[in-house]
Amino acid sequence: MSKDKIILTAKNISKTFPGVKALDKVEITLREGEVHALMGENGAGNSTLVKVITGVFMPDSGNIQYMGKKISPKSPEEAQRLGISTVYQEVSLCSNLSVAVKIYIGREPM
Repeated sequence: MSKDKIILTAKNISKTFPGVKALDKVEITLREGEVHALMGENGAGNSTLVKVITGVFMPDSGNIQYMGKKISPKSPEEAQRLGISTVYQEVSLCSNLSVAVKIYIGREPM
């Protein structure tokens, strides 16, 4: 495993909702073996950035590269097919399931 191997880059990502600029030219680079935490107050844009990367929202501008290829997932399903997914922090969803089971929701062996 090479810690220098870039897995994903998001550059100049902007996203505006009516009356709110949620992201303004945000950039992030994720390398193999790294762990990241996005922190900030409600409304800081953390969730919006994750949702842009995972195909929930389309960015107004900017680009994303995954494994060296430009991507623009149009849905979470498309992002998952590429190898990108997220586990949301909302604890009340499926409260009866373990963390491990939640990570594989929608990707269970058939």
